[in-house]
Amino acid sequence: MTRPNSRATAEAPPGRPPAQADAPPADLRRLLAFRAHGAARLLLGCRARLEDIEGAVAAGQTEVAVLMAYELVQFSLSVRGLRSEGELSYGRDEVGFDPFAGVPAEEVAAGLILAAEGRDAVGERGEEWLDRLRGHLRDTEALLGYAEPLPDVRSGSGLMKGFKLARTWQPLLQRVGLPDLLPDAWTRRAD
Repeated sequence: MTRPNSRATAEAPPGRPPAQADAPPADLRRLLAFRAHGAARLLLGCRARLEDIEGAVAAGQTEVAVLMAYELVQFSLSVRGLRSEGELSYGRDEVGFDPFAGVPAEEVAAGLILAAEGRDAVGERGEEWLDRLRGHLRDTEALLGYAEPLPDVRSGSGLMKGFKLARTWQPLLQRVGLPDLLPDAWTRRAD
């Protein structure tokens, strides 16, 4: 089971001093938003996009892979931004959402360059590019500071671990007035 850890143990991303990478947000609400909502974005958004990119690369659809990679990188960077000033609420295709809020310019540039490099993602180069995209996601996940890797919610056992993670965070989020992790429709009874 993936549990919240008491302090982040991630290494600094390239171009960022280690002390800044390990320093937790100064405000409790920001820390809760980063750790809980960041994990939810990675589990529900980033991993789904990565699977779409993998399928596009396998099918030789480099244009689709690049477009999805831009979306993946923006979503992943929005998780990193939650540490400082990133936007907590987001809507898919919402014009007012800034995925780069609170993210250092160097990280934004590196992420966008990584996405663009997918235009040559064919054959062996495609696998190399996918490995670099996976590394980008691992780096983002490491910043969250969990003791274990987040579960794969698209697997049978991972889905239940994902719900357990959400149940762990939910009372704390409610106590400080932050939004729920899961959409209302997922937690409301249909009967």
